[in-house]
Amino acid sequence: MSELKLGFSRPWSVRLPAVTRFLDERYVEEFFSSGRLRLSTFSTFRNHKDEERCDPDEGRVNAEINTPNANHHVLAINGQEAYVLCGGLVENPNMEASFSTQFGIRILNPLAFADAVSGRIPGFVGGYQGNCIYRSETFIRKQSSELFEPPAKPEGMEKWAKDYDEFVARQTSEAFFIKQLRYAHQNEYRFIWFAQGYEASGLYIHCPEARQYCQRYEVAF
Repeated sequence: MSELKLGFSRPWSVRLPAVTRFLDERYVEEFFSSGRLRLSTFSTFRNHKDEERCDPDEGRVNAEINTPNANHHVLAINGQEAYVLCGGLVENPNMEASFSTQFGIRILNPLAFADAVSGRIPGFVGGYQGNCIYRSETFIRKQSSELFEPPAKPEGMEKWAKDYDEFVARQTSEAFFIKQLRYAHQNEYRFIWFAQGYEASGLYIHCPEARQYCQRYEVAF
């Protein structure tokens, strides 16, 4: 577990969790020998054959944003190029059985790991990381003081549309971390890297510099 030190007026540290990514032994060995790592996508999660890993709501946004001059209803599926790596905050035999493996990668410094991986993603533009939130419903209701009125002249429409898209993205980014209660036993922590382009089926990268922030996980008998 690592710590994030903040410049408050008084000393304060945030303890960052160790994140365990359960994998077959051969993939663990590939990562520690060469830095090879596979990043998945929301579309892969929506269509995964394994019930434990399949979630049809992944990458979907269903939200209502109330502003002083309008109510904005958002129903969408992420189409931007984005890569995801998920891990868990629980290490016990039940989790190992769920993923059918006794091996994995324990990420000791999730911030440094995310930064290292971002440098290996072509066209990287930004990302998120954090714990998933488990609810009985995934619908998001937000309040915002921002005003978005269409421009009076057509030449301002393109900029307005771009600003509006960025506004919606800011208000609804938490949707990528909200999951239904039936997945709560996974206690998931995830990394999301966005890039310039459209969603792909996945990405293999070689990131040997990320290994220094990790250690092997293996069940001790």
